[in-house]
Amino acid sequence: MKKVLFILSLTCIFGTINAQKIKFKKGKVMVDGTECLNYDISPNNVEFTTNDDSQTIILKFIRTGIGQNGGLYTKVVFVEQDKSFTSKSYIFNKKILVKKLLSNKVLKDCKIDETKIDKFLMKYDEKIEETLIRF
Repeated sequence: MKKVLFILSLTCIFGTINAQKIKFKKGKVMVDGTECLNYDISPNNVEFTTNDDSQTIILKFIRTGIGQNGGLYTKVVFVEQDKSFTSKSYIFNKKILVKKLLSNKVLKDCKIDETKIDKFLMKYDEKIEETLIRF
């Protein structure tokens, strides 16, 4: 029993050490108290830019009108790299996207690491748009 409590307490301690605090305030994304990104929200999009405006990421919420949740899926576009992915089983919102970018080291020191984007795409891309029937 003591071993279980010890392991549980270690898990709780080490699980919270790596957690980064993310806040969205007045068009700024704060990571651990540092202004890391700028963002702008419209009804179907969230646009993130680096502080120097050199990199842009767009999060789109798209509905096909067919299927569960009205066919809702998300599309994330890395504009300058001309790369994107779509996901239906994992619906990204602005906070989840920033958390995933940080945990996968795509966003590091408030800059986008272009060498990590391809792995990120492979991890989350479900190629939803390729499966849609277009008329």
